[in-house]
Amino acid sequence: SPIGSILCAKLSLNDMMLVLKTIFCLSLLFCGGLSVAEPAQPSWQLKIDRIGIQVFQQQQAGFKQKHSKGVMVVKAQSEQVMQLLQDLSLCSQWLYGCLSATRHDDGLIHIVVKGPLWFKDRDVVFASERRHLKASDQWLITTDNQPTMHPNSNYVRVNTIHATWILTTINSKKIQISYEFYVDPQIKLKSGVNKYNRDALFLTLRRLRKLLRKSAVNQASNPNQPKP
Repeated sequence: SPIGSILCAKLSLNDMMLVLKTIFCLSLLFCGGLSVAEPAQPSWQLKIDRIGIQVFQQQQAGFKQKHSKGVMVVKAQSEQVMQLLQDLSLCSQWLYGCLSATRHDDGLIHIVVKGPLWFKDRDVVFASERRHLKASDQWLITTDNQPTMHPNSNYVRVNTIHATWILTTINSKKIQISYEFYVDPQIKLKSGVNKYNRDALFLTLRRLRKLLRKSAVNQASNPNQPKP
């Protein structure tokens, strides 16, 4: 038509190609031909924010229970925290529900945790590794679950568990402690497990902070005592 001829005359070849590409892409979009990006993981939801301790939980795809993460800032150095974590004789004083903690000759750690009401006590066996991230001045402590090692019929073995500690230096006197873990204790009450993990994480960090403060007081009252 005359109008079409005039429009085509005013458009260069490149312009025509651009228009055709745009129409083609729009047709694919409306017809569902374009792939849609995978949905992002749900964000961490704040569950507890009290006395300087924050606890978050996140439901990740493919996991039965929620992941839990606790964050707090303490007056301590990373070395003090790592020494406390490695001293298994003190584990029951800060790890909520811990009945015992021992280290086997092969270096694996065995922890027995009191089961929730009406449930049998649980146990877990794992290896622990730590490394220093120089670029960010952080210490990363990870666990490697070993559910088939050192079996004990007195407890229900936890087959799925992993935990990560991140110690971040703020200044010469303060660090941030981030503790994230996932555990499936093989209990059907999903909501009950998530609530228990939430509260246990909060109490664990509160007890850990109390022990760190006690250690600092003892160090101040005994200046000749070797530092950790």
